[in-house]
This record gives sequence, structure tokens and C-alpha cells, in this order.
Amino acid sequence: MLKFSSLLALIGCVMSSPVSATEESRPNILFILVDDLGYADLGCQGSKEIRTPHIDALAASGLRFTDAYVTAPQCGPSRAGIMTGVHQARFGYVDNEDNHGLPDQHILPLMPEYLKQAGYRTGLVGKWHLGQGTESMLSNTERDEYRKVRKVDAFSQERVEAAKPWKRGFDEGLFFVGGGGNYFPFRSKASNASGSKYFTFNGPNQKPEPFRREANAFKTDVLTDAAIDFIGSKDKNPWFLYLSYTAPHTPLDAKPKDIAANNHIKDPKRRTYAGMMTCLDYNIGRLLDQLDQQGARKNTLVVFLSDNGGPTGPNTSRNDPFSGVKGDVYEGGIRVPMIASWPGTLAKGKVVSDPVISLDLLPTFTAVAGRKAQHPLLEGKNLLPWLTGKTECPGDEFYWSWRGNFNAVRMGTLKEIRNGKPVKAVDGTAIPAHNFVDLATNPRELAGEHALNDEDKKTRLSTALDAWLSSVKEDAGKLTPNSRTSTRM
Repeated sequence: MLKFSSLLALIGCVMSSPVSATEESRPNILFILVDDLGYADLGCQGSKEIRTPHIDALAASGLRFTDAYVTAPQCGPSRAGIMTGVHQARFGYVDNEDNHGLPDQHILPLMPEYLKQAGYRTGLVGKWHLGQGTESMLSNTERDEYRKVRKVDAFSQERVEAAKPWKRGFDEGLFFVGGGGNYFPFRSKASNASGSKYFTFNGPNQKPEPFRREANAFKTDVLTDAAIDFIGSKDKNPWFLYLSYTAPHTPLDAKPKDIAANNHIKDPKRRTYAGMMTCLDYNIGRLLDQLDQQGARKNTLVVFLSDNGGPTGPNTSRNDPFSGVKGDVYEGGIRVPMIASWPGTLAKGKVVSDPVISLDLLPTFTAVAGRKAQHPLLEGKNLLPWLTGKTECPGDEFYWSWRGNFNAVRMGTLKEIRNGKPVKAVDGTAIPAHNFVDLATNPRELAGEHALNDEDKKTRLSTALDAWLSSVKEDAGKLTPNSRTSTRM
């Protein structure tokens, strides 16, 4: 639980002095976040259908994590946790539909603000989806529709301001409003949709300007072009780039040549999904080629992550072997593909089975920058000493809360799930909303005879989860006093 007086006392003291890296040696950081990717939909994750040679090569050059988690089974809340290093339920951000922005930077800094303070040039390319900061960029008609969906009663002007990416530590960027949007966003019909408007900015005081490309420009290619422009800058400072793709989020759409490259897949929807992955993989290859051409590959940490599990039905993704989908706190909704590559510093071709969570990225990135993030709410761990073989895995206790009634805890390999609704295993086996499991012997989280039946272990899980939820509710009430979500835990 947050000691609120402690938070106020530490506001502004968010970064300690350098701990190791010199100004000259600090590496670049390329953080690639993809959208709604199924756990099993990469070649390196075991897919026999989806061909991803460039992403597979990235995994072969570094670490592939089998037990990587995000903090929510949905786009906006998951990203809020990533960018703040704090579980988003602590500031009331528990649903896309309750998307009321972020706490002010003086209360809760974001990842780029930490890194900018460390001397990094910072960039944003792609999907933002973190609050109402972009509401002012919509037309009046679009804004009215947006407010109907986003429940405007949960918003405050302060949070509108706090969610503007150009005000939150990014030096430059190309981003778009909304969570999804057309993959040919510059065609005349698509360009009128609020979810497809693109804007560029350069500095916190410049008003973002509309961005246009030719009608047949494909979104994944456009974002990669912008990322390569950022990476290729002549600026001598180390850089941090948050590259936030929407692929393979719906709507399902791909270039004809990429669909044709997957003619071995009979299901037309799945074939289109595979085409989207073909394009994404090709563009990951372009990024790595750019780093190689600049001689920057060994001085760049590349992290690849999905924002949540695959929704399976809407985009035909697969989360095998796990049960649940996007929107569940069963493994299929929250366990995601993750890769970290830093040639010469991290091991090559290693599969890591110890658990990690997306909250760990912020303290790890600041450590890579030679600094230590300090904030009383930070919940993630600096993974760098562990990833470089100097210490043991720093954490094996993780919590989830989404929409108030989707909650879970993992302690070691033991897990309690309070999912809000039943789910089905990959083979169709019914699983109840509430379940206790040992993932070591029951990774599919089946119930009945497969479930965890040790009453002492179950009590330990429930006691820990209840205590955590109580602390989250109290913090949300302090950091989000006007949010109705603070009463829903």
C-alpha cells in the first residue's frame, strides 16, 4: 500500500546518479511493442504456419522468455503499466473504456521521462492509446462520439494534459489516435476515421501536425520508415525508441503479396493474419539491418513484446498451449512472447523460463542507461544483473487486476485465477471462472482433478491477492479521486 506522504516527499526525486555506464558507452534502447499477438504465432514460439525468420533470428541472437507477462489482458491498461512501471490499477486505469489518462509527471513519471533525464534522445512511433490527451485532436463530431464510448465523466483536464505524448518525455514522434485503425490509413475513406489520424511532433512546445502519406501506404511499413529515420539521425546522444505497432490487431488486412506468401494456410482469415505477420517480420528485419549498417547493433538493446495475449476469434491468433484469450487473466490473456537481444552483453540463443513482467522494463531500461529509477510506487525489478548472469531472478510474485473482477496472483508456479467468466482450453474443455493451479504441472490451468487442492497453498494465494487488491483500491482512491474505478475493486 502506498504511503501517500512518502509519495509527495519523493516527487521530483525519481532518478539517482549514474551507477555504471559512462556517457560514451551507454547503449541505445529499441523497444518494439506489437498488438494482440498470439503466444504461439512466431516460428521461435513453435508455429508451423506463421513464418517469422527475422523475429526468429532476433530470438536466436539473444534471450527468448517463455514466462513473460503483461499487467493486463487489454491494450490501454497494459501500456499504462509498461510506461509507468506501476500497476495501472493503482491509478484507476483498469479498462480501455475507463481510459481517463495518466497521473501528472510530477506524480508518476513515464519511461521516456526517466530516460530523457538520463540524457537520451527519445522517440515515439505508432500507437499511443494512453488516455484523453489526444481528444483535442479530434473534430467536434468525432470527439462527441469518442466521449460517448469513453465515459467522459471519468476524465479531468489535468489527465487530458498528462496523457499528451509530446508533453511526456518524447523529443519527437509519429503517432496516431485510438487503439486500432485501418492498415491503409491514408486512403480517403480511412483518413476520415478518428482511429486513423496520424500526427508528428518535435519537442514539447510544438503543436503536433497532421501527417500524410500516399494512399497505398501500409501502416506497418510507414511506422518502420519513421523508426528508421529516428534511428538514422546524426545526433550523437544515445537514444530510446518506443516503436508501437498495431499488427496483428484487427481489422485483418494485409498486402496482396503478403497474403500470397501464406497460401499454405487454408483459412482465409488466418491467411490474412499470417500476411500481417509476414509484413511485421519483414519490417523487424529492416530495423535490424539499419542497426547493422550503422554499426550500432552491439550497442543497442532490442526488446520485443506483445501488449496482451491473442484474441483468437477476431484475429485468428493462437495462444497454444494456454487457456484463455485477450480479456482473460488465464495464461492466454496475459502470458506473451518476449525477446531481448543485446549482442556481446546478453547470452545468445538462450531460452529463459524464469518469470518476468512488463513492469520490469522501466527499471531495467533506466539501469541500462546507467541510472536507477526511484519512486515509491515502482513495482518492477531491474532485470539487468540477472540477465547478465550476476544474480538470481529477482521476482516470482505477480498480480493482476482488470475491470475490477478479473484478478489473479502468481507466486512461484502457483496461481489463483478469479477471471470474471469461465473459459475454455484449446481443446474445448470447460474451465470455471475461479480456479487454483500449479503451472508447473498444469500449464493449461485445467480444473477438477488437475486443479491445485492443497488448502494451505490456496489460502496463501487468496490472502496475498486480497491484501494486494486492498492496497490497490486505496492507492487508486488517492491517485484517482474522481474515478469511479476506484470503487470497483
